[in-house]
Amino acid sequence: MKKRSYFQSLRGKITNRILFIGIVPILVIGSIGWFSLDQLTTEVSSKLNVTQTDLLDRVVGANLITVSNRLAEQLDTFMLERISDVVTWVSAPIVVEAAKAAAALHNREGLTTLDIDAVEAKFITRKSLNVSPKANSYLKAQIGRSKHFGEAFFTDRNGFNVALTNPTSDFVQRDENWWKSAWENGISVGEVEYDESASIWSVDISVRIDDARTGRSLGVMKAVLGVSLIQQVADSGVEGIEGGSVTVINGDGQLLAETSTRHALDRIMNESVNFRKSSDAAIKTAFGSQPSGYVIGEQKVMGFAHSAGAELYKSVVDRFQGFNWVVVVQQSTEVALAPIRGLASIQSSLATSKQNIVYVLGTIVIVVFILAIVMAGILSSRIISPLLELREHAEAVSKGGTSHKINISSNDEIEDLAVAFQRLLTSLTIIVKRYKVLKSKVGSG
Repeated sequence: MKKRSYFQSLRGKITNRILFIGIVPILVIGSIGWFSLDQLTTEVSSKLNVTQTDLLDRVVGANLITVSNRLAEQLDTFMLERISDVVTWVSAPIVVEAAKAAAALHNREGLTTLDIDAVEAKFITRKSLNVSPKANSYLKAQIGRSKHFGEAFFTDRNGFNVALTNPTSDFVQRDENWWKSAWENGISVGEVEYDESASIWSVDISVRIDDARTGRSLGVMKAVLGVSLIQQVADSGVEGIEGGSVTVINGDGQLLAETSTRHALDRIMNESVNFRKSSDAAIKTAFGSQPSGYVIGEQKVMGFAHSAGAELYKSVVDRFQGFNWVVVVQQSTEVALAPIRGLASIQSSLATSKQNIVYVLGTIVIVVFILAIVMAGILSSRIISPLLELREHAEAVSKGGTSHKINISSNDEIEDLAVAFQRLLTSLTIIVKRYKVLKSKVGSG
């Protein structure tokens, strides 16, 4: 009898059919589900990226530009108003007359013929000749009404002190850069520095005193403006920006205000904390030629705006180019994207579901494979065992044996086949017996 391989056998064919019927539909349905989820995940991811870009670009970036521009305008407005204050003071008749009178007195005292060291030697203790007590009172009244100025004083055309609200370190001012610049240009605005006499971080605003009738220059007034308002403006600007910060930087890259450190004194105007030396591309962009803009980075979104130039200030003073300050407003990308964080969680859930489908499919296939093997074994044993028994009987019959008793009770077509085969054996047995009887009769006759 021909020997067949497992796959050619009835057992193998049954097993293969069961595996095919059980696993293929599962794989097809699972694949359809996986590809559908994959397409949905890709679509959600694409739309989420677009949404994130639009949110950062059209909402967050635009908002930070608006805030930085507003803060820069507030600072410019404040500084313009303070410069206007000083311009108004130098135009007061009491200041003009005091400067004239002081120049005449200093000339009579012979101070104009002495060098600076000789003059200073005469005024080691006194810092003015108190030419105009009314001018002193006027300056003190202006400083008293102001919330921002720490002190003020002015000189005559020789650079000698005339009136002052606080004692100065020198009597002669004409060798100071601020005095020279104001005398030549009409105005001088210094950098933010710590004023020891006023005990505040301040900006010096120096304006030349001119006689409106003759156009003659009479002296220079210097007012020390505290810059705490810069930090107050920065604090107010950051209030509406969740997780945000506001930084105000001067043209040289030094800090004027920094909300993230609460304006730490050891960082303000510290040369070692210089933003112009920063390698941050966003900060470099802020110091570029653009008056305002925004930069979107991986970790943060930054808006920036420059303070105004000469165009704004020319309404009050000529030849002043502005402060060249930069207002930087930042917000972390994570906080900025919080409104669409739910979409990101959906994307993550879809990706997890897609991965879970693979795990579930693999598990089901393994389980089905095992069940198919078991079921195939059970079915094949119920089908093949009776058939093998019938085959043995058939082989025995082919060798002459006709006395076999077939006992197969499967209650199905195989049992019917066995019964039919048993009838065949019975009939064959009868035929054989008759043949033998007939042969014996013929032989005896």
